[in-house]
Amino acid sequence: MKRIINLLLFILLLSTQLFGSKSSEFEYLKSNISSLHKNFYNSNSKEECDKVFSALSSNIDSYDDSSYYFALLSYLALSNDSHTSLYAPDLGLQFKYYPLQLYFIGSEAYVLSGTADLKEYMGKEVIKINNYSIESIIEKSKAVIPHDNDVYLRLFLSNQLNNTAFLSFIKVANSLDDDVVLTFSDNTTIMLKPILITELRSRELISSVKQYSPYIYQGYYCAREIRKDTLLISYNTCSEDPSYPISSFTSDIKSMLSKTKYKKIIVDLRYNGGGNSALFEPIIKLLKKQKCEKYCLIGEQTFSSAVLNAVSLKDDARFSLVGTPTGGSINHYGEIKSFILPESGWEVSYSTKYFKLSKKYDGSIRPDIEIKKDINSFIEGRDLEIEYCLK
Repeated sequence: MKRIINLLLFILLLSTQLFGSKSSEFEYLKSNISSLHKNFYNSNSKEECDKVFSALSSNIDSYDDSSYYFALLSYLALSNDSHTSLYAPDLGLQFKYYPLQLYFIGSEAYVLSGTADLKEYMGKEVIKINNYSIESIIEKSKAVIPHDNDVYLRLFLSNQLNNTAFLSFIKVANSLDDDVVLTFSDNTTIMLKPILITELRSRELISSVKQYSPYIYQGYYCAREIRKDTLLISYNTCSEDPSYPISSFTSDIKSMLSKTKYKKIIVDLRYNGGGNSALFEPIIKLLKKQKCEKYCLIGEQTFSSAVLNAVSLKDDARFSLVGTPTGGSINHYGEIKSFILPESGWEVSYSTKYFKLSKKYDGSIRPDIEIKKDINSFIEGRDLEIEYCLK
């Protein structure tokens, strides 16, 4: 028993020496991600990654937790893989935020929501944060945010532009407590003070959006007639609704198609983050037989298996893709696994496979008919993709 206790004490001492600092944990991440990821050096050589690691780790033991988080995330960004990332749920409570949420329409950033006292700024375009243009901030973020295309980069970035830790890390803000100045497209400005997320949640929040499109479905999937001659199939996840099996959904669509000769069929994949692409294949086979106008809606929130379904609808069932480029890439890393960092307890996700699903396409899938979005339509809740299909 004494030998076992001594052995346990030795292991405890050893683990303390190995993982007692941020620098040793960073080494642990580097070693594990290079051996576990399918091909971590797919876009940057080992030598290039080692240089970045050395630069990031030079003062890493002096970093606060938020800077440390973004340093680790920056190293993972070298993978050019949006599935390889870092999750630190408890850290969010320590972050401070500016009381405005921005949202990208294309490459332009607009105020989406904020505290009620900032009502006059809702829907306005932000062109600078401090003295940095939105374009330059997008460029800076490429080295920090893991991504495999620019659509996903902007989607992720929209959730970070009011985060003081992120802006401080990319040197747009001077510190975690720094006030920032936003410049709008009409050359007006506002100075914002950061507040804790707990305080932000306690304040009255308002949105720039007056109403949302009635065509957006909130559940797993749904098929409905939006006109007597038009069938809309909303498919929001490539996974099965426990209360409405995909087989029943497929049967219901088959029944609707047998009863009505539709002039138009619309499949909405704009809010589908992926899952199992095979679930939708029986429905694609049904739709392939239909002789009518057929549209598939895609956008920045179309990822992974949903991208594959969109391509299948286009190539196999003669659907026209309508909307904006997808956030997911057709050829991509996936089959995600994870490991836990021993000191912080943060979770690192990584890809174990590369899916070369198409020789014809690569990267983000672009629509056949690209819909030009604008802030006024967004605020009014107009669904420009549906409007195009119905005209």
